[in-house]
Order: sequence, then structure tokens, then C-alpha cells
Amino acid sequence: MDILSASILSGLIYDGVKGGAVIGFDMLKSKLQGWLIDDSQIEKISDYLKDTGVNEDLAPHAIERKITEHQGLLDLISNIKASGDTIIVEQTSNIGHNINSTGSGNISVGNIVTGKDE
Repeated sequence: MDILSASILSGLIYDGVKGGAVIGFDMLKSKLQGWLIDDSQIEKISDYLKDTGVNEDLAPHAIERKITEHQGLLDLISNIKASGDTIIVEQTSNIGHNINSTGSGNISVGNIVTGKDE
């Protein structure tokens, strides 16, 4: 199973910043969906990023470098694993409804949502 690495985290951060987000708890929480991580770990990552000097003006390689230079942050992210759920989106009709299946969760077709066990 994939672990969160400095390069993945820096890419997620840069993607959020490029979209106009400010580096912080809310942005990290939205970007780290799909990873097995709790709010206290996200808060620690946010604090560590501030300590390292990561900000919205840095390029992805500079963000990655600052992350790899902070041992506490590296230790924390090395223990974070991907949830293992896969998201499959297939276009199935000419009217634009997508079928979304996320792990063992719900299946949605347009605005109709049903559980996989139903």
C-alpha cells in the first residue's frame, strides 16, 4: 500500500495553492482525503509546514526540499497510508450521468445514491 511521501505531499500542497488555497488545516484536510489520517495528524502537518517555512510562494521542488529537511514531518508522513479505496468514474449515458464507486461506500448515478449492499 502506498505511503504518503514528501513528493506526494508537496504535489498536493502545490495543487491546492495553485487553486488559490492557503496552506493550513482546511486545505490539507481536503487534499488528504483518501489517506488514513486523523485531524490531529493534519494539524501537526500544518504546524510542521509553518516551521519549515513552506508557503504559497514556493515551487513544488522547493516545497518538497523543505519537507525532506524536517525529520519530524518526514516521520509523521511516513506512517500515513492510502485508504486503499479506488474511485472509478465511467461515462455511461449520453445525458451526462456518471457512475461513481468509492471502495465499499455508496454508488451514485446522477442524483440517485444507493448502498452497494442494497
